[in-house]
Amino acid sequence: MPRNQRVLSASATAPEAGKVRMAEVIYQALRHDIAFGRLMPRQRLVESDLCERFGTTNHNVRQAFELLDRVGLIERKANRGVEVKAMTAQELTDLYEVRVMLQREGARFLDLDRREELVTRLTAVNADYEKALEEDRLEAAAEANDAFHTMLFDYCRNAELAKLQHSYWLNASAIISRALTDKSLSQKSREDHRAIISAIADGDVARLIEVTVGHISPAVDVYRRLYGLF
Repeated sequence: MPRNQRVLSASATAPEAGKVRMAEVIYQALRHDIAFGRLMPRQRLVESDLCERFGTTNHNVRQAFELLDRVGLIERKANRGVEVKAMTAQELTDLYEVRVMLQREGARFLDLDRREELVTRLTAVNADYEKALEEDRLEAAAEANDAFHTMLFDYCRNAELAKLQHSYWLNASAIISRALTDKSLSQKSREDHRAIISAIADGDVARLIEVTVGHISPAVDVYRRLYGLF
């Protein structure tokens, strides 16, 4: 069992887990819609429309908004309600710089004493990821990609660092999945995943840092081009 549990799942702080189940469903669906561009920056999220779409109540939709707000994917604006967050170029740069730091430190603090166990688990998840990409099942690929990376966070030897890694992974949800829609970039992502597994298996921290830091830049570049954030 990994030392660190998934401390920052969307409902981690909810007092009554049963009551947020539908909110979690809505949250995950909207997170994917934002990630794959089905919901665009500054697009309004209307409670009544979402209630109709998901066959649920305003209460559940508002809970989903709370979860999305918590990970920085929406904004609440006076006289406009809830909108998909539109990042500025500086916000994107700042987020990327912090993620680079976290990738480096995460590699340094990875529990390599348990690397055989981790490699086995990563290999299985990555097989699901590659199969989903081959079959153009983008949501399934995004979920497998989440599982691959959050599994790395779970093997971090520093619990506070693991919390930050989880938090910033969710903050970057709107960026991370962009590379999956591009065939050449998704192929690069697959190669990176294999290289990450290989570096862990070899206990090569320097190589792991190099690959994990390089792994996050293609999606950022795609996001910059899509929204003109230069």
